[in-house]
Amino acid sequence: MIIKQAHNRERDIEELNTLLALPYIDSDTKDKISREIRNIQSGMKGEKEAAYHMNFQWTESKNWMVIHDLRLEYNGHVAQIDHLLLNRFMEIYVCESKRFGEGIAINEHGEFSAFYKGKSYGIPSPIEQNNHHIKLLQRLFDSDNIELPIRLGVKMKPKLISLILIANSARISRPKNEKRIEGLDRIIKNEQIVKRINRDIDNENIFSMVRSVSKIISPETLQSFAESLAALHKPLEMNWRARFGINEPIEPTPVKAEHVDPVQPQDEIQPQADVQDNAPNAAPTRLFCASCKKTVSSKVAHFCWSNKARFQGRVYCYNCQRSIKKPAD
Repeated sequence: MIIKQAHNRERDIEELNTLLALPYIDSDTKDKISREIRNIQSGMKGEKEAAYHMNFQWTESKNWMVIHDLRLEYNGHVAQIDHLLLNRFMEIYVCESKRFGEGIAINEHGEFSAFYKGKSYGIPSPIEQNNHHIKLLQRLFDSDNIELPIRLGVKMKPKLISLILIANSARISRPKNEKRIEGLDRIIKNEQIVKRINRDIDNENIFSMVRSVSKIISPETLQSFAESLAALHKPLEMNWRARFGINEPIEPTPVKAEHVDPVQPQDEIQPQADVQDNAPNAAPTRLFCASCKKTVSSKVAHFCWSNKARFQGRVYCYNCQRSIKKPAD
Protein backbone atom coordinates (compact mmCIF):
# COMPACT_ATOMS: atom_id res chain seq x y z
CA MET A 1 0.00 0.00 0.00
CA ILE A 2 1.27 3.47 -0.89
CA ILE A 3 1.15 5.74 2.17
CA LYS A 4 2.90 8.79 0.75
CA GLN A 5 3.84 9.81 -2.78
CA ALA A 6 6.94 11.80 -3.71
CA HIS A 7 6.91 15.60 -3.52
CA ASN A 8 6.43 17.31 -6.89
CA ARG A 9 9.50 19.43 -7.69
CA GLU A 10 8.02 21.14 -10.76
CA ARG A 11 7.39 24.33 -8.78
CA ASP A 12 11.08 24.51 -7.85
CA ILE A 13 12.10 24.02 -11.47
CA GLU A 14 9.68 26.73 -12.61
CA GLU A 15 11.04 29.17 -10.02
CA LEU A 16 14.64 28.39 -10.98
CA ASN A 17 13.83 28.94 -14.67
CA THR A 18 12.30 32.31 -13.74
CA LEU A 19 15.55 33.26 -11.98
CA LEU A 20 17.52 32.03 -14.97
CA ALA A 21 15.62 34.48 -17.19
CA LEU A 22 16.48 37.53 -15.07
CA PRO A 23 18.53 39.95 -17.19
CA TYR A 24 20.75 41.22 -14.36
CA ILE A 25 22.37 38.02 -13.01
CA ASP A 26 25.93 37.11 -14.03
CA SER A 27 26.99 34.08 -16.06
CA ASP A 28 28.48 32.29 -13.04
CA THR A 29 25.15 32.45 -11.18
CA LYS A 30 23.33 31.26 -14.30
CA ASP A 31 25.65 28.25 -14.51
CA LYS A 32 24.92 27.38 -10.86
CA ILE A 33 21.16 27.67 -11.43
CA SER A 34 21.33 25.52 -14.56
CA ARG A 35 23.32 22.89 -12.65
CA GLU A 36 20.74 22.90 -9.85
CA ILE A 37 17.93 22.38 -12.37
CA ARG A 38 19.78 19.43 -13.93
CA ASN A 39 20.43 17.89 -10.50
CA ILE A 40 16.76 18.17 -9.51
CA GLN A 41 15.60 16.68 -12.80
CA SER A 42 18.11 13.84 -12.56
CA GLY A 43 17.09 13.09 -8.97
CA MET A 44 13.43 13.07 -9.95
CA LYS A 45 14.13 10.54 -12.72
CA GLY A 46 16.06 8.25 -10.38
CA GLU A 47 13.43 8.36 -7.65
CA LYS A 48 10.65 7.91 -10.19
CA GLU A 49 12.30 4.78 -11.59
CA ALA A 50 12.75 3.29 -8.11
CA ALA A 51 9.20 4.24 -7.12
CA TYR A 52 7.84 2.53 -10.24
CA HIS A 53 9.27 -0.86 -9.19
CA MET A 54 8.05 -0.44 -5.60
CA ASN A 55 4.57 0.70 -6.55
CA PHE A 56 4.21 -2.09 -9.11
CA GLN A 57 5.10 -4.70 -6.49
CA TRP A 58 3.36 -3.41 -3.36
CA THR A 59 0.53 -0.99 -4.25
CA GLU A 60 -2.13 -3.64 -3.57
CA SER A 61 -0.31 -5.30 -0.67
CA LYS A 62 -1.57 -5.08 2.91
CA ASN A 63 1.64 -6.64 4.21
CA TRP A 64 3.92 -3.88 2.90
CA MET A 65 3.61 -0.10 3.26
CA VAL A 66 5.51 2.29 1.00
CA ILE A 67 6.53 5.85 1.89
CA HIS A 68 8.21 8.03 -0.75
CA ASP A 69 10.20 11.21 -0.13
CA LEU A 70 10.13 11.57 3.66
CA ARG A 71 11.94 14.52 5.25
CA LEU A 72 12.39 14.18 9.01
CA GLU A 73 13.70 16.67 11.56
CA TYR A 74 14.80 15.56 15.01
CA ASN A 75 16.86 17.44 17.62
CA GLY A 76 18.28 19.83 15.03
CA HIS A 77 19.21 17.07 12.58
CA VAL A 78 17.59 16.36 9.21
CA ALA A 79 17.20 13.21 7.12
CA GLN A 80 15.88 13.36 3.55
CA ILE A 81 14.83 9.76 2.92
CA ASP A 82 13.94 8.74 -0.63
CA HIS A 83 11.90 5.59 0.11
CA LEU A 84 10.82 3.49 3.09
CA LEU A 85 9.44 -0.04 2.80
CA LEU A 86 7.70 -1.33 5.95
CA ASN A 87 6.46 -4.88 6.50
CA ARG A 88 4.46 -6.72 9.17
CA PHE A 89 7.63 -8.13 10.75
CA MET A 90 8.51 -4.57 11.81
CA GLU A 91 11.31 -4.42 9.27
CA ILE A 92 11.94 -1.13 7.50
CA TYR A 93 14.03 -0.96 4.34
CA VAL A 94 15.62 2.49 4.19
CA CYS A 95 16.29 3.14 0.50
CA GLU A 96 18.64 5.79 -0.85
CA SER A 97 18.02 6.37 -4.57
CA LYS A 98 20.91 7.51 -6.78
CA ARG A 99 20.90 8.31 -10.47
CA PHE A 100 24.33 8.39 -12.12
CA GLY A 101 23.94 8.58 -15.87
CA GLU A 102 27.36 7.06 -16.56
CA GLY A 103 27.52 4.85 -13.48
CA ILE A 104 29.64 4.68 -10.34
CA ALA A 105 32.89 3.02 -9.31
CA ILE A 106 34.05 1.89 -5.86
CA ASN A 107 37.73 1.30 -5.13
CA GLU A 108 39.31 -1.15 -2.67
CA HIS A 109 39.08 1.44 0.12
CA GLY A 110 35.33 1.89 -0.27
CA GLU A 111 35.68 5.31 -1.92
CA PHE A 112 33.07 6.28 -4.51
CA SER A 113 33.44 7.99 -7.88
CA ALA A 114 30.93 8.99 -10.54
CA PHE A 115 31.54 9.85 -14.19
CA TYR A 116 30.81 12.84 -16.41
CA LYS A 117 31.73 12.72 -20.08
CA GLY A 118 33.96 9.75 -19.34
CA LYS A 119 35.93 11.47 -16.56
CA SER A 120 35.63 10.34 -12.95
CA TYR A 121 35.11 12.60 -9.95
CA GLY A 122 34.79 11.78 -6.26
CA ILE A 123 31.39 11.71 -4.56
CA PRO A 124 30.26 11.19 -0.95
CA SER A 125 29.59 7.61 0.04
CA PRO A 126 25.87 6.82 -0.38
CA ILE A 127 26.38 4.04 2.19
CA GLU A 128 27.41 6.56 4.86
CA GLN A 129 24.67 8.93 3.75
CA ASN A 130 22.06 6.22 4.28
CA ASN A 131 23.65 5.24 7.61
CA HIS A 132 23.00 8.83 8.71
CA HIS A 133 19.32 8.41 7.80
CA ILE A 134 19.12 5.12 9.71
CA LYS A 135 20.75 6.64 12.79
CA LEU A 136 18.25 9.49 12.86
CA LEU A 137 15.37 7.01 12.51
CA GLN A 138 16.76 4.97 15.40
CA ARG A 139 16.90 8.06 17.61
CA LEU A 140 13.37 8.94 16.58
CA PHE A 141 12.07 5.47 17.49
CA ASP A 142 13.92 5.64 20.83
CA SER A 143 12.06 8.85 21.65
CA ASP A 144 8.38 9.46 22.38
CA ASN A 145 7.82 11.41 19.15
CA ILE A 146 6.10 8.48 17.48
CA GLU A 147 3.91 5.76 18.96
CA LEU A 148 5.34 2.30 18.28
CA PRO A 149 3.20 -0.85 18.07
CA ILE A 150 2.94 -2.70 21.40
CA ARG A 151 2.77 -6.45 21.86
CA LEU A 152 2.43 -8.11 25.28
CA GLY A 153 3.08 -4.72 26.86
CA VAL A 154 6.42 -4.25 25.06
CA LYS A 155 7.14 -1.57 22.46
CA MET A 156 8.25 -3.14 19.20
CA LYS A 157 11.15 -1.22 17.69
CA PRO A 158 11.65 -1.70 13.94
CA LYS A 159 14.67 -3.38 12.40
CA LEU A 160 16.25 -0.92 9.93
CA ILE A 161 17.85 -2.30 6.77
CA SER A 162 19.84 -0.25 4.24
CA LEU A 163 19.51 -0.39 0.46
CA ILE A 164 21.25 1.85 -2.09
CA LEU A 165 19.33 1.94 -5.37
CA ILE A 166 21.11 2.81 -8.63
CA ALA A 167 19.47 3.55 -11.99
CA ASN A 168 18.96 0.49 -14.18
CA SER A 169 20.97 2.01 -17.04
CA ALA A 170 24.02 2.86 -14.88
CA ARG A 171 27.07 0.64 -14.55
CA ILE A 172 28.42 -0.33 -11.13
CA SER A 173 32.16 -1.04 -11.00
CA ARG A 174 32.95 -2.96 -7.83
CA PRO A 175 36.39 -3.72 -6.34
CA LYS A 176 37.81 -7.25 -6.17
CA ASN A 177 37.70 -7.16 -2.38
CA GLU A 178 33.99 -6.27 -2.41
CA LYS A 179 33.10 -8.70 0.38
CA ARG A 180 35.53 -6.98 2.74
CA ILE A 181 33.86 -3.59 2.42
CA GLU A 182 30.87 -3.26 4.71
CA GLY A 183 27.60 -2.34 3.04
CA LEU A 184 28.78 -2.80 -0.54
CA ASP A 185 26.42 -5.74 -1.08
CA ARG A 186 23.51 -3.39 -0.32
CA ILE A 187 24.15 -1.45 -3.55
CA ILE A 188 21.79 -2.76 -6.22
CA LYS A 189 19.89 -1.59 -9.28
CA ASN A 190 16.27 -0.50 -9.01
CA GLU A 191 15.03 -3.55 -10.89
CA GLN A 192 16.72 -5.89 -8.37
CA ILE A 193 14.92 -4.66 -5.26
CA VAL A 194 12.36 -7.49 -5.00
CA LYS A 195 15.00 -10.19 -5.53
CA ARG A 196 17.25 -8.55 -2.93
CA ILE A 197 14.50 -8.52 -0.30
CA ASN A 198 13.57 -12.13 -1.07
CA ARG A 199 17.24 -13.09 -0.69
CA ASP A 200 17.34 -11.38 2.71
CA ILE A 201 14.35 -13.47 3.78
CA ASP A 202 15.93 -16.69 2.48
CA ASN A 203 19.20 -15.98 4.29
CA GLU A 204 17.55 -15.65 7.71
CA ASN A 205 18.50 -18.40 10.15
CA ILE A 206 16.01 -20.20 12.36
CA PHE A 207 16.60 -17.87 15.32
CA SER A 208 16.02 -14.78 13.20
CA MET A 209 12.86 -16.29 11.76
CA VAL A 210 11.49 -17.07 15.23
CA ARG A 211 12.31 -13.54 16.37
CA SER A 212 10.63 -12.07 13.28
CA VAL A 213 7.47 -14.15 13.74
CA SER A 214 7.24 -13.05 17.37
CA LYS A 215 7.14 -9.40 16.21
CA ILE A 216 4.50 -9.80 13.51
CA ILE A 217 1.72 -7.20 13.58
CA SER A 218 -1.64 -6.94 11.85
CA PRO A 219 -2.06 -5.14 8.52
CA GLU A 220 -4.18 -2.50 10.27
CA THR A 221 -1.46 -1.85 12.88
CA LEU A 222 1.18 -1.67 10.15
CA GLN A 223 -0.85 0.87 8.18
CA SER A 224 -1.48 2.99 11.27
CA PHE A 225 2.23 2.98 12.17
CA ALA A 226 3.25 3.90 8.60
CA GLU A 227 0.74 6.76 8.53
CA SER A 228 2.05 8.07 11.87
CA LEU A 229 5.58 8.03 10.48
CA ALA A 230 4.54 9.79 7.25
CA ALA A 231 2.76 12.46 9.32
CA LEU A 232 6.16 13.55 10.68
CA HIS A 233 7.18 14.76 7.20
CA LYS A 234 8.57 18.31 7.24
CA PRO A 235 8.60 19.71 3.68
CA LEU A 236 11.44 22.08 2.84
CA GLU A 237 10.51 25.43 1.29
CA MET A 238 13.59 26.64 -0.56
CA ASN A 239 14.37 30.35 -0.87
CA TRP A 240 16.17 30.08 -4.19
CA ARG A 241 16.93 33.79 -4.43
CA ALA A 242 18.77 33.64 -1.11
CA ARG A 243 20.44 30.36 -2.09
CA PHE A 244 22.09 32.01 -5.08
CA GLY A 245 22.49 35.47 -3.53
CA ILE A 246 20.17 37.19 -6.00
CA ASN A 247 18.84 40.65 -5.14
CA GLU A 248 16.92 43.05 -7.32
CA PRO A 249 19.21 45.83 -8.54
CA ILE A 250 18.74 49.06 -6.59
CA GLU A 251 18.42 52.13 -8.76
CA PRO A 252 18.68 55.67 -7.37
CA THR A 253 15.34 57.30 -6.60
CA PRO A 254 14.82 60.10 -9.12
CA VAL A 255 14.77 63.59 -7.59
CA LYS A 256 12.16 65.85 -9.05
CA ALA A 257 13.76 69.03 -10.34
CA GLU A 258 12.33 72.29 -9.04
CA HIS A 259 10.43 74.03 -11.77
CA VAL A 260 11.62 77.55 -12.64
CA ASP A 261 9.78 79.56 -15.27
CA PRO A 262 12.25 80.85 -17.85
CA VAL A 263 12.61 84.59 -18.13
CA GLN A 264 12.05 85.70 -21.71
CA PRO A 265 11.50 88.97 -23.49
CA GLN A 266 7.82 89.75 -23.90
CA ASP A 267 8.11 89.75 -27.66
CA GLU A 268 10.02 86.44 -27.85
CA ILE A 269 7.81 84.06 -25.87
CA GLN A 270 8.30 80.57 -27.33
CA PRO A 271 5.29 78.45 -28.25
CA GLN A 272 4.07 75.65 -25.91
CA ALA A 273 5.18 72.97 -28.36
CA ASP A 274 8.81 73.85 -27.77
CA VAL A 275 8.37 73.46 -24.02
CA GLN A 276 6.96 69.95 -24.56
CA ASP A 277 9.98 69.04 -26.68
CA ASN A 278 12.12 69.45 -23.56
CA ALA A 279 10.11 66.72 -21.75
CA PRO A 280 12.85 64.05 -22.08
CA ASN A 281 15.04 66.10 -19.75
CA ALA A 282 12.46 65.90 -16.95
CA ALA A 283 12.72 63.43 -14.06
CA PRO A 284 11.99 59.80 -15.13
CA THR A 285 8.71 58.16 -14.11
CA ARG A 286 8.89 55.83 -11.07
CA LEU A 287 8.20 52.17 -11.91
CA PHE A 288 6.32 50.20 -9.27
CA CYS A 289 4.65 46.81 -8.72
CA ALA A 290 0.96 46.71 -9.69
CA SER A 291 0.23 44.56 -6.63
CA CYS A 292 2.35 45.74 -3.66
CA LYS A 293 3.39 49.18 -5.07
CA LYS A 294 7.06 48.43 -4.40
CA THR A 295 9.53 50.28 -6.62
CA VAL A 296 11.01 48.01 -9.30
CA SER A 297 13.87 48.43 -11.74
CA SER A 298 13.44 49.07 -15.43
CA LYS A 299 14.89 45.62 -16.14
CA VAL A 300 12.22 43.93 -14.04
CA ALA A 301 9.55 46.02 -15.77
CA HIS A 302 10.84 45.05 -19.22
CA PHE A 303 10.82 41.38 -18.15
CA CYS A 304 7.11 41.68 -17.26
CA TRP A 305 6.30 43.58 -20.46
CA SER A 306 8.05 40.93 -22.55
CA ASN A 307 5.83 38.27 -20.90
CA LYS A 308 2.53 39.99 -21.71
CA ALA A 309 0.54 36.75 -21.84
CA ARG A 310 1.45 35.98 -18.23
CA PHE A 311 1.37 39.45 -16.65
CA GLN A 312 -1.32 41.08 -18.86
CA GLY A 313 0.89 44.08 -19.58
CA ARG A 314 1.29 44.93 -15.88
CA VAL A 315 4.53 45.24 -13.92
CA TYR A 316 5.15 43.07 -10.83
CA CYS A 317 8.11 42.80 -8.46
CA TYR A 318 9.84 39.43 -8.22
CA ASN A 319 7.96 38.26 -5.11
CA CYS A 320 4.57 39.05 -6.66
CA GLN A 321 5.59 37.37 -9.94
CA ARG A 322 5.74 34.06 -8.08
CA SER A 323 2.01 34.16 -7.33
CA ILE A 324 1.09 34.55 -11.00
CA LYS A 325 0.99 31.25 -12.84
CA LYS A 326 2.23 30.79 -16.37
CA PRO A 327 -0.55 30.56 -18.99
CA ALA A 328 -1.41 27.07 -20.15
CA ASP A 329 0.12 26.08 -23.50
